[in-house]
Amino acid sequence: MGKMGKKQVLCILLGIILAVAGYLVEKRDGALEDGNRLNRYAYGEGERQQEVWVRGLCEKEIPVEISLGEREYAEEDAKKALLEAGGKLADLIRGNNLSLQEVREDLHLVGWLEEEGIRVRWTPEDAEWIQTDGTVLNEECPEKGIQTELTASLQAGVFSREYRFPVKLYPPLRTKQQEKEAGFKRLLKQMDEAQRTEGQLVLPKMYEGKNLSYRVRGDREYLLFPVLGIAAAILLPLYEKQKESEAKKKKKRELMEDYPEIVSKLTVFSGAGLPVRRAWERIVLEYEAACRAGTQTERAAYREMAAAYHRMQRGVPELQAYAEFGAGCRLRPYRKLSGLLEQNVRNGAEGLRKALETEMESAFEEEKALARRRGEEASTKLMLPLFLMLMIIMVMVSVPAFLAFGI
Repeated sequence: MGKMGKKQVLCILLGIILAVAGYLVEKRDGALEDGNRLNRYAYGEGERQQEVWVRGLCEKEIPVEISLGEREYAEEDAKKALLEAGGKLADLIRGNNLSLQEVREDLHLVGWLEEEGIRVRWTPEDAEWIQTDGTVLNEECPEKGIQTELTASLQAGVFSREYRFPVKLYPPLRTKQQEKEAGFKRLLKQMDEAQRTEGQLVLPKMYEGKNLSYRVRGDREYLLFPVLGIAAAILLPLYEKQKESEAKKKKKRELMEDYPEIVSKLTVFSGAGLPVRRAWERIVLEYEAACRAGTQTERAAYREMAAAYHRMQRGVPELQAYAEFGAGCRLRPYRKLSGLLEQNVRNGAEGLRKALETEMESAFEEEKALARRRGEEASTKLMLPLFLMLMIIMVMVSVPAFLAFGI
């Protein structure tokens, strides 16, 4: 089995494994127990839809969509669950603090108790010190602490209960430097409030017996420009090289695309009795007229033909012009064509038409092969996005299955 064959087998096996996992999840979540019992979602997990096939209701077995509401608490169960939840909330919400009577860091105010299916809503007594998400704003808290309170409203279905938790806030633990910075910030806040009617805030020149000086530190984004300049200097040659490479590829593509047409025109004009030089001249003049009229874009092969024609017009020998044409195109088919034309100049027109016809057939075959290669390259490029889409679909199918099994 080849390398590609192994990969294909692996993909098939992966698909089968995912299908089995999906089947097991579906069987666990939606299977009937005792032939007529459907499992509900647990407390607070919402309702779900389940399709069941009913036999005996009509002549044929029919599908029926059933809405299964979430499981609801009975009154006694709800009271017990709310009581147990309230008892463990104090430990849950204290976070990294030693206790609720010494709070220096943010609290962990849970909004949902997964195990019991109970929703919790928090109301701080004073939002200036504690926010509803548990963030503690104790930067300005005095050293002796501040006593406040949190109210938790627990909801279990239609049943509810409130708990109140006394909380004592203290300032965060700081190093000596942090304490000094905090004291200085408190002084600045007091000075700002005292100078609100002034156009400027006058900063203190001394603090705790030490002279102070100030400066505004800019963002220094201008330092990024030399780095960008260096990066541009490094990348510019690479860009130019890539641009040159793309230009060469484009020229080669145009040369290969136009070669069958050029050979075909030379064959037709030669068959009509025109000498090669006259046929060459006619092809070039038609191309230049079409470019001036705007019906033809510039093409590399015709540019080289035009350059060879104008060299001949300036007195360059025909043999040399054809040789320079082949060298300028730098492709084997054009070198072969220039060789045929040089041979025609040396030995006369005998056999040229047959040679051109043979070359024309070869050129058209090469064009077909080139078109096939381009089609194969396009198909290969399409494989990557298709493979990525397949992987995404597999992940979308497999992740819920693995999560359902607790993997």
